[in-house]
Amino acid sequence: TNCTVQIMCNATLQVYGGDLYVGVMTVINSIREIATLPVTGVTHSAQPVLGFNYGAKEYGRVKKAIVFTSFIAILYTTGIWLIVDGFPAFFIRIFNQDAELIAAGIPAIRLYFFGFFMMSLQFSGQSIFVGLGESKKAIFFSIFRKVLIVVPLTVLLPGIGNLGVDGVFWAEPISNLIGGCASFFTMLLTVMSELKKGAKGK
Repeated sequence: TNCTVQIMCNATLQVYGGDLYVGVMTVINSIREIATLPVTGVTHSAQPVLGFNYGAKEYGRVKKAIVFTSFIAILYTTGIWLIVDGFPAFFIRIFNQDAELIAAGIPAIRLYFFGFFMMSLQFSGQSIFVGLGESKKAIFFSIFRKVLIVVPLTVLLPGIGNLGVDGVFWAEPISNLIGGCASFFTMLLTVMSELKKGAKGK
């Protein structure tokens, strides 16, 4: 799914912005990979804790783990969003020193990372599903966000209201909002109700 998204982004940017914006997207993807490493580590490391306590029917601990994981993920992604938004040129220069690319990249990175904390909802929801043995739901929401939301938006938005290359970068925050909320709140509705029933049945 990541490859599919990248192919569509590069192809669309090539049409609307040329090689310069393909380069901008390459830099942004590199920044995103580094930015998401800590939150990925937190959410993934929570999975064995969730699975163990769920199997042991320690539903109170499972709830605490869900709350803790979600809180840390939201806190971190909010912080990194503010930092990247405040110092975009610094992060771009880590990967590229070209003045033209930096100038084009500053507004692009701000669009791409807008509301980045919503991405934490996707990370948390999927990891909690995996930790509790609901991997099919995690796979569904990953495909839902990337293939059914990001790819169509990447193709359609540039042609709406003369957005051009900005439309490609807007696709990410919009997909984070829709996909993140769908994953996280589905997790809350299904998992939390199951945990309540399990706690009552103990």
